Amino acid sequence: MVPKVAAGLLLALLPLAGANLAGRILADDGLPLPDSAAVELRCGDRAAKRSAVDRDGWFAFEGVPDHVDCAVAARAPGYRADTVPLSGLPMNPRIPALVLYRLGKGQGASMSVSHLSAPPAAVARFHAALRALRGGPGQDIELALGHLQSAVGAFPGYADAWFEIGRLHLASGSPGDAIGAFQEALRADPWLVSPYEPLILLLEAAGDPAGARQVCAGLRRINPALPEDCGRG
Repeated sequence: MVPKVAAGLLLALLPLAGANLAGRILADDGLPLPDSAAVELRCGDRAAKRSAVDRDGWFAFEGVPDHVDCAVAARAPGYRADTVPLSGLPMNPRIPALVLYRLGKGQGASMSVSHLSAPPAAVARFHAALRALRGGPGQDIELALGHLQSAVGAFPGYADAWFEIGRLHLASGSPGDAIGAFQEALRADPWLVSPYEPLILLLEAAGDPAGARQVCAGLRRINPALPEDCGRG
């Protein structure tokens, strides 16, 4: 049974004009981000504010403008840049606002081998979902979620699609559904590193520390250099 989290804990954050905003970005392999990692608050085509990111991925902005077209964009050398609209940020800052994917290969994998074995129809739905999510604040989450659900319906072992489903449920304020999707991703491919960190945090927030420790143990099989609590202590 998927643990439940209080609905108010992870509802999407809608900052008011002049409000402060703090959040966190993570690398998909669980390693510290480079010192030059940075986050921009972008409103339309304009970069309104810029924040450095500390070694644990934390960033902060003061005086957030009241713009519906604003988004947070994260960049770090060696990782693919990513963007999320302000309305997609989780209210709990311990839940990652963004997960950056390392370029190239390392320990573990940022893309599952299941992507290579998925049938063409499932892959087509997966890529259709990614296209629907491009464009920052104009992204169509419901359309993307429908494509991804079709992808895992056609190929239940599609770990990458399950991970993206989890991210969308989290952005939509459905942490219980996000937990279930991240768990499905790891059942499909335990070597896909991306779901581990958000799943550990969600299980802790749901009051399931034993489940979080079990997931941490799986992540440490990929990266034994991590501390016993996976850095959550």
